[in-house]
Amino acid sequence: MALTSFGKILTVLDLFSVTRHAIDVDIISHELELSRPTSYRYLKELVSTGLLQRINGTSGEYILGPKVAVLDYFSRATDPLVQISMPYMKEIAERTELNCILTFLNHDYCIDLHSEPFKKNVLISYGRGNPRPVYIGASPKIILAHTNKHYLEDFYRHYSHQLKDVNFAASESAFLDKMKKIKKQGYYFSQGEVLADYSGLAVPVRYSNKIQPLALTIVGTKNRFEYIDLQKMISTLQDYAMEIEFHYKNPSLAQ
Repeated sequence: MALTSFGKILTVLDLFSVTRHAIDVDIISHELELSRPTSYRYLKELVSTGLLQRINGTSGEYILGPKVAVLDYFSRATDPLVQISMPYMKEIAERTELNCILTFLNHDYCIDLHSEPFKKNVLISYGRGNPRPVYIGASPKIILAHTNKHYLEDFYRHYSHQLKDVNFAASESAFLDKMKKIKKQGYYFSQGEVLADYSGLAVPVRYSNKIQPLALTIVGTKNRFEYIDLQKMISTLQDYAMEIEFHYKNPSLAQ
């Protein structure tokens, strides 16, 4: 589907990353293949909405603007699924002594919508809004397993090299078989996929019949998981996921 003019302007925001906090007209022109006049027009539009701001004292560099922080606050404060999940996630972190995260997946990255660290044990690769690859880790795997075959086939074509490099699937049939198995067992346990010394256990939060689930995941060191009754932990996590699903569908009965 062709992007609208506004959609094309918003693609400028995709140029930002953890390693690139500022952009200029040359970066926009080169990476989006736009003329300089068009690039300047896009910058002007984004600055006027507060999505970008110019760095004072520079020759023309721009950073994300204050409106981005405001929108993130509104999202965090008003997203009903996050609000319902937060107290349960806090309980999970306290009971398991592990970090708990709620994760969303799209075709290009997965991000945490909320995280509850155990005793402020924040992991740098996790946390609200921090994008992670979609082909490694427990969270994206459990979500992928609950998508349809067409989505999975398209996903494999796009990430076949990466999936092979991380020794997850060397062929489309192997990938589809693994996804089928993960969906049937109802959880995914990863070891050292995102962080070498850490493991993750994820279950789906199926809050809608029309939208792919979110992932409810606990993350901790491999050493910590060695002393955990994994089956008991799976059952506990699934119970909490069902509580979140129930109260999302029945908001009047929420905590």
